[in-house]
Amino acid sequence: MSEEKERIVKGVMEDLGLKGGSKKRLLGKLVEEYGYDEAKVKYKAKRAFITERYEREREME
Repeated sequence: MSEEKERIVKGVMEDLGLKGGSKKRLLGKLVEEYGYDEAKVKYKAKRAFITERYEREREME
């Protein structure tokens, strides 16, 4: 990972309280997709993880 990409990924993971390699890889892909725009990456990551939690909760019902 480039230094800029690594910095953005680490920053977003800290801001959202995320841990784990799979989330780091997802964020790395989002960084590339959205042209290193940290705000867009953070927004898309929040949406993805909210959707994931919602689906998990619905499966438990």
